[in-house]
Amino acid sequence: MKTIVALMAVGFIVSCSTTGTQFPTPLPVSSLSLPIDEGLPPPSYEQMLLQVTRLAKEVGIPNLKDANLSDAQTQFRLWMGLGLITPRCFMLKIDNGNPTASFATVKIVGNKGVFLNGNPVYVNAPLNAPHSGWATFLAFLRQNGIDTSINIALDKHYKPDPDQESLILEMKTGSRHTLVHYINSTVADDSKKAFAVCEQIQNEFDIQVGCKL
Repeated sequence: MKTIVALMAVGFIVSCSTTGTQFPTPLPVSSLSLPIDEGLPPPSYEQMLLQVTRLAKEVGIPNLKDANLSDAQTQFRLWMGLGLITPRCFMLKIDNGNPTASFATVKIVGNKGVFLNGNPVYVNAPLNAPHSGWATFLAFLRQNGIDTSINIALDKHYKPDPDQESLILEMKTGSRHTLVHYINSTVADDSKKAFAVCEQIQNEFDIQVGCKL
């Protein structure tokens, strides 16, 4: 039976553990509802920038687009969210060649998520160095299109599912900000590369971002 859909609820989009820290499974939340037709081109940079700004505000971290960075400073963020689950964000900062990483996710106490006035509380925990070492990990990122900017192509067509999350890669070096995003059902080669980066981050830092094709 054919179903004609007038409006589709879509959640737009687009990780080494510290000692004694166990990162939780993300908690369910309400998705963002926006009208969109199946088969349209992917959302624009400007549209996705609004969503990333909203995510940063929800998690309680500064918006990367607005960060004042020198040409010797780079920040990379890998988001998973805008679906039915609380957002997670891996953050990499490189300051004059010195890398550090952290992971923002919902706060857990006694195996339960912490809420304040009905809203989840987030923590941004520093991470240890990647298992393979910083040199190897950064080389892996460069080999997969992530250097001083993101060089990975978007999907040509966007066919969202209301319950799907989005993977968002966001980067800024100096004043240049770049951004790409994919949904979990993507099939494009470059999108698979982005998800491979996400899975490598999970393995390197022992965190659960939730990226899996």
